[in-house]
Amino acid sequence: MSTKPDSSEARHIQRLMDAERRAAQSQYGADGLRTPNSVGIVGAGVMGSSIAAAVVRRRIPVVMVDENAQALATVRQRISAWLSARPATNEAPSTELDRLVRLGSDLDEAARCDFVVESVVEKIAVKQQLLTHLEPRLAEGAILASNTSTIPLARLSSPLRDPGRLCGCHFFLPIGQAPMLEIVRGVKTRPDTVAAAVGFANAIGHLPLLVADVPGFVVNRLLVPYLSAAMELLAEGVSVEAVETAAESFGMIYGPLRLMDAIGLDTALQCGWAVSEDSSGLVVASPPLVAMVKARQLGRKTRAGFFLYDADGPAPRGVNPELYEALARWPQEQRPHTDETTILRLLTPMLLEATRMLQRGIVRDAGQIDLAVLLGFGFPPSRGGLLYWADQLGAGRIVELLGTLDYLGRRAAPTPLLLAMVADNRSFFP
Repeated sequence: MSTKPDSSEARHIQRLMDAERRAAQSQYGADGLRTPNSVGIVGAGVMGSSIAAAVVRRRIPVVMVDENAQALATVRQRISAWLSARPATNEAPSTELDRLVRLGSDLDEAARCDFVVESVVEKIAVKQQLLTHLEPRLAEGAILASNTSTIPLARLSSPLRDPGRLCGCHFFLPIGQAPMLEIVRGVKTRPDTVAAAVGFANAIGHLPLLVADVPGFVVNRLLVPYLSAAMELLAEGVSVEAVETAAESFGMIYGPLRLMDAIGLDTALQCGWAVSEDSSGLVVASPPLVAMVKARQLGRKTRAGFFLYDADGPAPRGVNPELYEALARWPQEQRPHTDETTILRLLTPMLLEATRMLQRGIVRDAGQIDLAVLLGFGFPPSRGGLLYWADQLGAGRIVELLGTLDYLGRRAAPTPLLLAMVADNRSFFP
């Protein structure tokens, strides 16, 4: 199932990135892609402080607002650590933080900026309440952005008086290693709002990926079935180490379980619920995952998820024994797996969803799928992207491999697009 990587993959990725930048610029015009003079960020958690660091790095002033005084007290320290870990020329050193970062607890302080990002908990009621409080405080012409990872803009903007000034700006962790920004345009979002978001992405050195307003957008619609398959494999008796080793041997930056620990098991569960509202076949219910979340075994942020962690480092120090206790409470039919069948189970749900997204017009083309997986959650560049990798196999071979997963029923059935590609001898990329 592997292909020998060469420079053709690198050329493919560069072409995709160039095409995405051209598409954003041609759609909104270079004149509309302005750099913000200041950025307000509401929410001083891990994501909010990481966004602030990415903005400050380009010497753009930031106003950080949070009701939690303890979170605010450590923001500059966290931004400084972020900058120190990613040194670069011609960018702001940590010594400039006092000038570039202003802290506060009053929404009015953030609202005076010309680009305001909310980065609070991924709960629709919390986000809606914050957005409705921010809207009347905004300066004329200011843009309001939500760092939602799954909630459609149509739902978030429903209480707003002017939903046209709201867009989605979905960042990915770790921000320094995932330089892409999903920019979500809702049905009512104005073109000048999207143009401002594209300008913001360009200003902080992130690739703007313009995506449709559907649950999970693009990256999480692909990520959720991948993570869900990992949980299924655990329930079928595959060890944590075997799942991680198979993914890392394929070239993933992290295996799916360590990735879930980094995201947060509670966040991953919320993403799964949100996406399953739109496509129930994407996610298989996982009682062990729910049990882990209820037990506050949430991953890296609580030092215990699928793995256990020390306070002073991101690397895990061993598998969390509570995981196997949770799995034992919900026994499932055990299946033998090799590294090859494990990779097949992990990647085919993602691949099938990619074809459904192309069929429905959720993405513009196959290139957006490949950029989403490459920059959104660490698909190996040596593979060129999910659909580039699929082209190396060929649609016919993919359909054959899906046939070996017939025990999954309809979830492993080839999509109409795949079958048409076999019949017409087509590939995703000409």
